[in-house]
Amino acid sequence: MNCQDTQHWLSAYCDGELPMPLTLELEQHFDGCQTCAQMRDNVTLMTKRIRTAAFTAPESLKQRVRAAVQPQAQAARIVRAGPAWWNGIAAAAALVIAAFVWMTHDRAQEKRLLLSEVTDSHIRSLIGDHLVDVASSDKHTVRPWFEGKVDFAPAVPDLSAHGFTTIGGRLDYINGHSAAALVYQCRKHFISLILWPEGAHDKTVSGIQAEAAQRGYSILRWNAGGMGYWAISEISEDDLKSFAQAFLGEVGAVR
Repeated sequence: MNCQDTQHWLSAYCDGELPMPLTLELEQHFDGCQTCAQMRDNVTLMTKRIRTAAFTAPESLKQRVRAAVQPQAQAARIVRAGPAWWNGIAAAAALVIAAFVWMTHDRAQEKRLLLSEVTDSHIRSLIGDHLVDVASSDKHTVRPWFEGKVDFAPAVPDLSAHGFTTIGGRLDYINGHSAAALVYQCRKHFISLILWPEGAHDKTVSGIQAEAAQRGYSILRWNAGGMGYWAISEISEDDLKSFAQAFLGEVGAVR
């Protein structure tokens, strides 16, 4: 992979549209080419700023809003000669529907960005020597290492009895805030479990939810004890679910 090839694929890479083998080739090139790595960082930053900024609705969204509003608009025309308050209700209903469609689109876009960041974090960790910042299978070494680096204390259960070996942990930055990444090994594959506080007062446990595979990686997410968890690995989704269930069981959460 040379610089010209890398620049050709750069846009698709930053949008998370490339298959895993090609993504890994680009990552290896970035690791050895400061110029292309800087271009990647610039495109990634620009993409994030564009996605988080106010946007002009695409034609597809405009069509969805029009389709949603059309029945209410027709009803308003039919009753135009009727009571004024009824026309007001029809107009208000149309605005509510339009707002709902826009919010749904915005949430979906935010989730796609988050999935991309989680995937990028895991892929970067597999390239070079940044799998972990603290390498240890001992929770009494890994957990204290995060003190002063994040404002929470991640649980680091020993899952070796379930077939998952603790490798260590690393500091990460996801969705605009610091996050902890715990790393486990399953056979010859690695699992990144990325976590950060989500609703400190909500101590309930959500079900384990599978997300759409990203660039060949399985992704699961769940909430427990006020923390949000994202597990990502190239192992099968069933194996990753076994990992998630073992983790929840060992930290004393009720599934």
